Amino acid sequence: MSDFSIQIINANFSYNENTVVFNNHNLILDIKGDQKNKLYGIIGPSGTGKTTLISILGGQLNPQQGEVLINNINIYKVDDLARRSLISMQMQTATSLRGKLKYNILFGLPKKEGEIVYENSYLVEILVKVGLWGLFEAKDGLDTLIGEGGLNLSGGQRQRLNFAGLYLRAKYFRPHLILIDEPTSSLDELSEKAITQMILDLANDALTLVVAHRLKTLDEAVGIFDSSLINSKKDMIFYSRKELQLESQYYRDLIDGNAVLEDYNHLT
Repeated sequence: MSDFSIQIINANFSYNENTVVFNNHNLILDIKGDQKNKLYGIIGPSGTGKTTLISILGGQLNPQQGEVLINNINIYKVDDLARRSLISMQMQTATSLRGKLKYNILFGLPKKEGEIVYENSYLVEILVKVGLWGLFEAKDGLDTLIGEGGLNLSGGQRQRLNFAGLYLRAKYFRPHLILIDEPTSSLDELSEKAITQMILDLANDALTLVVAHRLKTLDEAVGIFDSSLINSKKDMIFYSRKELQLESQYYRDLIDGNAVLEDYNHLT
């Protein structure tokens, strides 16, 4: 991977006149091509712009003002195929398509007649890693029907299935940027550990930004952005843990055990 940068310049974004998220905010993150670990985290209280930030970087939301640049390319001025080569993403809401399991996890990958994108054995390997293969093996394997008329999955199972799809897309497209919104929020400790290891694998190849439900997910993160600082700072900065401890009361409360990520309401 060559040197890489993401920039948000003077961004304004609001859902309505009473819900202003960004007001002339900026973000600059430069990554050296030889940097081995490219995992960065995003934390913060509910409603402080974490998912909005990921959605803007992924091209799903367009700021009313400002620019979003990936390697100096405006992501809103490229087509879907070009954007897919730059960015892979998984949002917080875990949804599963209806139909066969194999179709679900290969969704978003190219379909060319006669081309095998991934061997079935590799798909099984990934499903084993995310802790789902035992469930599907007991049914019809990769041909297991999901949804209406088939197997109904729990929230955590849907989340793991969606992550498996993201992992496969990222390995195929080799994007520069991977965006993951709360990948372990519905998972038990064992599943969380497995997903975290796969995220670290992705972060060896691409800049990987993770909105974290638990700090443990970010144990290996190079830097962390705390959205509780949005109201007091126009520059969105990814701090080291030591720096963030000095900057953020929210983060200090987290590591002292006086707050939890999902329901803390104090803004610094």
